[in-house]
Amino acid sequence: MHCVDFFCECAWPSVTRACLYFDPFVASGPQTFSPSSESERINVTLALKGYMGTAPVRPSVAISFQTLEAYRQMHRVCPRLSIQAQVRALSYLHRSQFATTLVDQFSIAFDMYLDILHHVDLLVNAALHRDDPEWQIRNMCRPCMYNLEKEDVLSPSMFVTMDGNQSLKLIDSLFRSGTLLNDTRTARSGIWISPEKVNCFQDEPSASSSTTAPPLPIVDDTDDDSDWFDIDDPSCSDPASVCVDRWRNAGPESRKRMFALFAVTGIFVSLCRHGHCLAICDMVRSGELMKYALAHVDRLMEIYGYDIKIAYDVACAFFKILLRSSLGPRVASLKVSGVVPAFHGHSHNRACQVDWHPLYQDGVGKEDFEGCERLFSESNSLAPGTRLSTAFHRHQAIEQFMGFWSEQKHADSGKFILDNYRQALDIIKTDTEALELLSQQLGVGPADFERYLQEERAYFKSRKAEPPEVTAELDYLDSLVRLQTAGYKQQQISSVRTKVRTTRTRWETIHEEVLRREEELNVVERWKPGDAKYDEMFRELGQRKYRLALDNLERLVVQRLFELTKLQLSGYKLREKIGKALKARADAIKKALSEYNARAAELSPPREELLWSDILDMSTLADFDLLRDTRQDIRAKPWAKPSHRRAMNLYFNIKRAREEIRRLNVEIPRLFTSMLDEHTDYHLAITGCLDTNAPLAHELRNRQQYQEIVSARIVKHLTQASRLVGFSAKIEAGRRVGRTPHEGSIPLPHWAVLNLTSDADTVETEHLSCIPGVETEREEEAFVDYVDSIGERS
Repeated sequence: MHCVDFFCECAWPSVTRACLYFDPFVASGPQTFSPSSESERINVTLALKGYMGTAPVRPSVAISFQTLEAYRQMHRVCPRLSIQAQVRALSYLHRSQFATTLVDQFSIAFDMYLDILHHVDLLVNAALHRDDPEWQIRNMCRPCMYNLEKEDVLSPSMFVTMDGNQSLKLIDSLFRSGTLLNDTRTARSGIWISPEKVNCFQDEPSASSSTTAPPLPIVDDTDDDSDWFDIDDPSCSDPASVCVDRWRNAGPESRKRMFALFAVTGIFVSLCRHGHCLAICDMVRSGELMKYALAHVDRLMEIYGYDIKIAYDVACAFFKILLRSSLGPRVASLKVSGVVPAFHGHSHNRACQVDWHPLYQDGVGKEDFEGCERLFSESNSLAPGTRLSTAFHRHQAIEQFMGFWSEQKHADSGKFILDNYRQALDIIKTDTEALELLSQQLGVGPADFERYLQEERAYFKSRKAEPPEVTAELDYLDSLVRLQTAGYKQQQISSVRTKVRTTRTRWETIHEEVLRREEELNVVERWKPGDAKYDEMFRELGQRKYRLALDNLERLVVQRLFELTKLQLSGYKLREKIGKALKARADAIKKALSEYNARAAELSPPREELLWSDILDMSTLADFDLLRDTRQDIRAKPWAKPSHRRAMNLYFNIKRAREEIRRLNVEIPRLFTSMLDEHTDYHLAITGCLDTNAPLAHELRNRQQYQEIVSARIVKHLTQASRLVGFSAKIEAGRRVGRTPHEGSIPLPHWAVLNLTSDADTVETEHLSCIPGVETEREEEAFVDYVDSIGERS
């Protein structure tokens, strides 16, 4: 079994240097280290023996490189594992006394170990001619960025999704005991956007909203899913503003307040569609403000340039602000566009969906733009170990996580392509059959579905908000109606003495309100029932009450939809808690439904009654927006009928699937070419270092061997994708734009020659296994039998 050393307690005589070492798997004992010369430094002697000292001059404790690397890899797969937990485990393993000083010593050694690895990376990158400061971020994702000559032009050229997360906070040093040490170390990676760069956008756009965090002792502890928008937009009924309000309504019903004890309140990230982190910045003493998104757009345009599609939870509102900011001209010239992520898009109103949802945007394929949520579900595990760390150690932990995450995403890129190709082909096969059947029944075709979408967009754009003068007149009529009912009722006559005072006060208050509104509207003679204006506004008032009842019903259903989603994703205890809240909210929805049906019946002509079963079946909010307009009856429009809408969704789903295949057909040669070029780069670098720097050549060879294993796995998945019925890509090497081809003879890697028939694994069965560690059908059956036997014993 592979042994991992623990701590070495060192004593330093003049000639020999003795260490008491511990091994987790064998008995501990003394060990003597002899320097090669009297002038050799202590830490050099330790390093040559495989240990890292914990002090620069005369360390009293040393930790083996194997132990440090073991922790680095364990922290990779379990970000929650802290240094303190690791040291405790090793102490228990050696039956030694745990001490907090050991945690500090381990942390010091680990910092130095990571610094050594960083400098090794710099040497490796220089040998591979990758030492340009921007090389990493310009080559982060090969399927997205490794453009080839004579390839099909993709529009959009690249997909990016960005979002903020408030888990990775950092508690302010003012709220911690002890004295803060002056640590001047900074982040090593180029993916960070500095706070100074972010603050360049804190006042933009100055005419629309204020984004500066207020210097108050408390801040809103908003939910991760609620957005920062502090929009002061005169068009409050604009669909984008409605989306922002709706998204906030999906959060907690009562906002909690917390002390402003966090120096950093989270992170804001940008990812490509394959999950690689392109940029990251800290959210400093604030929620998810507009300046963070603007800073990321600025970075993305600077690095990646033309025709980028950027997804954001509330992109519909953000892009209006973006175009009014100083970045607006560059956004327009570079054709940067926006989209709302697929899941988040279902919470937006229908007027927004027809323009911003991925299903209705050309060129986006089947991308769901929900990569940030997947990243955060993993990065949240870092939070316990970073909230009380130093700023540097927090950045270091996040960098380590993002580096491991990116490595894993590259290793999984072949499976990503395989899964997406299979999904797209399945959609084309199944949905085409359903669409052909529906099209025959309805007598419609592709041109009709495209026209339906344009007509629906035109309809929502034509809808106008309630004019201010109409709002004032409706408020006046509402006051008149309340004034008429503010007097005594028949059943109150017997108790008039007890109620006369409160009734008179209520009547006087409403009467003053009526007089004030009459003065505002310049009403000469008070409106009365039977007057043309009174009757007109009375009908309009009924429509307003109908819309308010619909808004309340919609708000409750939005919350229900989000809780149902969480119900599928959360642990048992949280599911039980959400289930109770959902049961309580069902009663509120029933009351809101009754109020809605009462108001709908008062309209002329009356609207159809909504049933409880209709509410339970709702999985999107589109139907609410079709109910909202009382000035036009659109129920006779083809695009408003359920059968036509179902056919239209099938049509656009097929269209997006074909776009996905076209994009994958471009990404496959990019990925394959990049791996071949990387093989060439390593071969040339190793050859160049053999005579001048043998240790570096050895390190390069080790890294190449690992990359060959990763590349073989990727090619295996590409091979499986090539067997899919309908596969139309070419797994072949091209030439990267701007790369000079190597003229020498370099042997091809073993995975470069594809054998499309010898692989025993079948495409149809591999993806069905979802049990970690179970590879074959026989192992799967044995595992199921074992689980069944547990059930029988219990």
